[in-house]
Amino acid sequence: MFGFVRPLRGELKVREWERFQSVYCGLCHTIRQRYGILQTALLSYDCTYLALVLDALEDNGGTVCRKRCIMHPLRRKSCACESPGLVRAAAVSVILQWHKLGDTIADERGFKRAAARLLRLFLSRGYGRAARELPDFDRRTGQLLQELNELERQKTPSLDRPADAFANILRAAVADFGRDSRILEEMFYHTGRWIYLVDACDDIQEDFASGSYNPVILRWQLTQPVLLPTVKDAMNHTLLQSLAASYHAYILLQPYRDAGIIENILCQGLPEVTRQVLEGTFSNDGGKNRHGSL
Repeated sequence: MFGFVRPLRGELKVREWERFQSVYCGLCHTIRQRYGILQTALLSYDCTYLALVLDALEDNGGTVCRKRCIMHPLRRKSCACESPGLVRAAAVSVILQWHKLGDTIADERGFKRAAARLLRLFLSRGYGRAARELPDFDRRTGQLLQELNELERQKTPSLDRPADAFANILRAAVADFGRDSRILEEMFYHTGRWIYLVDACDDIQEDFASGSYNPVILRWQLTQPVLLPTVKDAMNHTLLQSLAASYHAYILLQPYRDAGIIENILCQGLPEVTRQVLEGTFSNDGGKNRHGSL
C-alpha cells in the first residue's frame, strides 16, 4: 500500500495512540507468524487501518498481549492479539504487496526491476498461502490491476476510471466479512478512491519528470509539475468528497471499540494528509516501515 492512511496523532488521547500502535504491532506479528518475517518489511499504516476497523466490529476482539520482536528484542510491547480482523488484514497486505511488486517489474527497468523480481521470489511462499486463504480477493485484485494497467497504457485522462479500478480493490478486500460487509465495501471503496487520487497528486513532480502516467497531469493538461490554484481547489473538493462518503458509510456501523481512533483518521488524519499533499509539504516517512519507532 501507500502509507497515507494515518491518524492525526496530536488529537488522539494517549491510550488511543497506544491502541493504534498495538494494532500495528499485532498486525506485524500476525503477518510474520502466518506468512514469514520478510512480509513484515512492507507493512504500512493503510492495512493497520483496515485491521483496526475490522477488529472493532468483533464483540470478542480488542484483546492485547505483550510480545518481543527483532526490532524490540529487549522489551515486550503491547500487541493486539490475533483476531479474524487482523488475519484478514494480514492476508490482504501480503496479496497487495505481491501484486504491487508485479507492477514494479512491469513498469520499471534496471535495478528497481531486478530488486522487485528478487523480493517477489523470496515472498512467493507467503503470498501463496495468503492467496489460498483469500482466492476471490487475489483473483479480483489481479483483474482490477490489469484494468488499471490498461487505462494507464491508454493514457486515460479521466480521474474517475483509474480511481474506480483501484477503489474496487479495497472494496473486494472486505467483501463477505460478516454482516456489515456491504457497509464496509462502501466505506473502503471511497477510502481507496481517496488513496489513489492523493497518491497521484503526491507523485506529480516525479511522474512529470519521468513521463509516467498520472491522471491529474493528463486531466488538467499540466505543463509544469505544480498544482495551479484552480487545480488544487478541484482536487481538494473531490478528495474531501471521497472522505465524506467513506465517513457516511462508517456511521452506519456499530463498532464495539476504537470509534475515537477511526473517526480521528477519517475526519482529521486524512484531511490533514490531503492538505499537506496539495501544499507539497507531505512526508511519507511516517507511513511505511515503522518498525523502528513503533
